[in-house]
Amino acid sequence: MKPYLLLLITFTGFLSYSYTHSYLSDSAASSGNTFTASAEFPTPTPAPINPGDVVINEINWGGNNEPSSSNDEWVELVNNTSFSIDLTNWVIQDLGAGASPTQHYTLPSGTISSNGFFLISGLSQENSRINIAPDLVFSGMNLHNNGELLVLKDDGGNIINTANRSDDWYAGTDTDPKKSMEKISPSLDGTLDSSWEDANSHVNMDGPGSTDEFGTPKAANNL
Repeated sequence: MKPYLLLLITFTGFLSYSYTHSYLSDSAASSGNTFTASAEFPTPTPAPINPGDVVINEINWGGNNEPSSSNDEWVELVNNTSFSIDLTNWVIQDLGAGASPTQHYTLPSGTISSNGFFLISGLSQENSRINIAPDLVFSGMNLHNNGELLVLKDDGGNIINTANRSDDWYAGTDTDPKKSMEKISPSLDGTLDSSWEDANSHVNMDGPGSTDEFGTPKAANNL
């Protein structure tokens, strides 16, 4: 006689199940047992976000050259971790114009990938000198030429990163050819002058790069 295995699985509720199996012979004799098991799977806890996990890595505060537009400003963030981070409801203080809270920009959505970039631009790709689509367009971006202290906060109001100072820019230019302000290394203290330099390369930008503004939006800083 050849035995046959009959397996019956019955779901009895959320994350609970039962199954019955019987060994059948070709003589129609059978025996069976029923087993019930249940399991609970906890909701994964997001990795904690620490200061320096996401940093302000590049700031184009001087606008563009041609056609000249002071609104063609952008800020690049970089993720220093090995996991993606949800930026929804994060805030960059002093990114906009006017008095508080209009001068603070709350990111409506967005995720920055592990070791990746996130670009916030005052103009769309079509209306800007950047040659890559920004992750978010913030038409109210207004970076004063005499400096801004930019503070990045998570959705709980915790300070994650700080860049520059309020009375001057550590690097970058607003004269032709304009240059963005680039961090020498993402791990450096963004409040120190020694952490920043003028951009000297031309990546993801319109034009040949010889006389156009210099910057590397959504690309590694090439100092």
